Amino acid sequence: MDDRMKLTLKAWPIIALATIALCCVTTNLADAAGWKLHSQTSVVNILDIAGWNLRFLIVLGQVLILAPVLEEFLFRFLLWELPSPGRRTVMAVESSLLFSAAHYLTMPWPDNAFAALFFFGMAQCWLYGKTKCIWHAVLNHALFNATNLVLLLALPKEFVVS
Repeated sequence: MDDRMKLTLKAWPIIALATIALCCVTTNLADAAGWKLHSQTSVVNILDIAGWNLRFLIVLGQVLILAPVLEEFLFRFLLWELPSPGRRTVMAVESSLLFSAAHYLTMPWPDNAFAALFFFGMAQCWLYGKTKCIWHAVLNHALFNATNLVLLLALPKEFVVS
């Protein structure tokens, strides 16, 4: 196994746990302030159709394959890698903000995941910058989505941060 793959596999649980923790912190801060945050529509939809049926299998394909490939090529390659190398940090922030915002095109906002999605976008820029391979970012994104799916389906509903 090469060093880039080792880095990707080491980064995945750290990025996933940090992102999930950020969602929990955001939820707790909003609750403490008396703010009502929406549940992510995608989380609610997945819970509604969970099971071995055709709709759920299509969603699995979208979440585990299609979204990681398309989002990483768009937000990390086209919006982060291709622009001027002297503006890498600015472009990472811009691409991460756009990545976060893109998840709300059909969902109510705000919710507890915006900051976490921004953090995830920044972490993906870092990983792509270190590995110099978009496929490592795609793999990490797919593993991140798989982690969230497993937790979403395995945890009792009272523990799910949606």
